[in-house]
Amino acid sequence: MQIQPSKTSLFDYLNNTSDADAALQSVVDAQKNNIYAGLAEVENNLATGNVDDALDRLKSGENGINLQTLDNMLSFNMRGVTEDLTDLAKDLGLTFDVKLAQEDGAWVVSSEHDPEHKGLAQLQQYLDRNPKLQSKLDDLNALSEFYELGQSQEYAKELQTADVHEDDVVTYLTQSREYLFSLDSFYLSDAGLSITSRGESEGLFEQVKTTLGLVSEED
Repeated sequence: MQIQPSKTSLFDYLNNTSDADAALQSVVDAQKNNIYAGLAEVENNLATGNVDDALDRLKSGENGINLQTLDNMLSFNMRGVTEDLTDLAKDLGLTFDVKLAQEDGAWVVSSEHDPEHKGLAQLQQYLDRNPKLQSKLDDLNALSEFYELGQSQEYAKELQTADVHEDDVVTYLTQSREYLFSLDSFYLSDAGLSITSRGESEGLFEQVKTTLGLVSEED
């Protein structure tokens, strides 16, 4: 096999850094576009209820998206929403935990700590007047649940490696799916905004390992 010389060699870079930098940036931009396109495809599948199709594409890698990419994108996109809502909650005097739950296609504010606090009604009004923010919450919630389901499928591979009966693996995946997609909520506190489903797949996996006798309860 004949190795073709690189179009942009180290010497080219030293002689003309601006051209090389532009070439590198174009590669980075193309990769970003591929990721955004893949993420948009995942979001579209989730919005239309095609979760299994999205999972198949995630596992195959054909859309350029993997679990690590989803995890990074979730963390990144949470920042702006978290800053917005935590600053507002502070201004409204909401110094206790507040729950944002999805009900009939909208996000509803509540709290067990001080359910009559006027700040809750004001926060609700802010959400009701801000469909863009509600849409962001929709996307973050759906992607988090999808990510956790993807993690559950990875954990299922570990169960198969441990020779767990196929019926038990199917039951684990079915129950994980039902549980994760039933959460549909966020918690807002002094520590920031958190998605209820975030990290739940790990806890479910630890539970099933104990139930199946793969680890002792003392561990």
